[in-house]
Amino acid sequence: MTAKVSSSFLTLPVENVYRILDHLDELTIFLSLRNVCMRLNTIVDTYNRYQTLITLNLSTNDIGNRGVQYIANALQYNRTLTTLILICNDIGPTGAKHLSMALTKNNTLRTLNLRWNNIGPNGAKWLADALETNQTLMTLGLEGNSIGSKGTQYLANALQNNQALTTLNICENLIDAEGIKHLAHALSKNKTLTSLSLVSNKIDVDGAKYLADGLQHNQTLLILNLAKNEMGFEEVKHLASELYFNRTLTTLNLERNDIGAEGAKYLSDALLDNHGLTTLSLGWNNIGDQGAQYLATALHTNQTLTSLNFAWNEMGNQGAQYLADALKNNRTLRQLDLCGSQIYDLGAEYLFDALTINR
Repeated sequence: MTAKVSSSFLTLPVENVYRILDHLDELTIFLSLRNVCMRLNTIVDTYNRYQTLITLNLSTNDIGNRGVQYIANALQYNRTLTTLILICNDIGPTGAKHLSMALTKNNTLRTLNLRWNNIGPNGAKWLADALETNQTLMTLGLEGNSIGSKGTQYLANALQNNQALTTLNICENLIDAEGIKHLAHALSKNKTLTSLSLVSNKIDVDGAKYLADGLQHNQTLLILNLAKNEMGFEEVKHLASELYFNRTLTTLNLERNDIGAEGAKYLSDALLDNHGLTTLSLGWNNIGDQGAQYLATALHTNQTLTSLNFAWNEMGNQGAQYLADALKNNRTLRQLDLCGSQIYDLGAEYLFDALTINR
């Protein structure tokens, strides 16, 4: 009976096979119908739904490392999928190994999101090994995977040779100064990474020094997100010193740190000479009226910043007046976020008067 069934399938018209595929979901087609036989491979490759499957989102499905092995096997032969999202599936380091092996053969996947998968430093090593040879993956999301500084070192080593990755998200990964040191060294050599997110790690003074040094020799990074890193004015002092010379970075996010008015002064001084930064986010930093005055001084002369987030910084009417005076002269700023300020009617009047002049 089996021979008869196989024989009839081999001679079944393509249109009839298409009709059978019409009753299967995309995941079944993706995972189960490749490498059954050469004829089915050919038919699936020409099937419209398979050809148009470019994004697969399997987040929060408890796939585990066994399930991701099936996905990795399919990726080795798939030539259509460009985005794979596997958020919160507990694939672990073994699952990362399976995906790493697939990435050495796959040349179509552009985005891989593995947020919250507990891959650890060993999983990061497997993915780093793949990045040494893979030249098509452009975006890698590894947020909340506890890769630590050791895992960061593996990724940093790969970035020195990789010429494809443009976006790397390693937020919330227990990365300290040692990991930042390796990452900064990679930034001094890498020529393709344009966006780096390090939210919710631990960047101390040494880490800030390393990062500033890396940025000094980097000419490609455009977006740097350092929110929620427990940084104070000392850390920002080192980062600001690099802004004097950096002409590449366009977006800097320092939200939810604790830089205070002194940190704002370092940034303000840098903005007087910096001609590249267009977006600066400083929300939730306890900057206050004094810090607002420092930033207002920079806005009087800076002609490149177009967006400033100053939300929830304990600023009152006096700070609003400083900023309002700057807006009378500034013709570049397009977005100003003062949410959560304590400016009341008087502060609002200062800003309204400035807006009648700023056009």
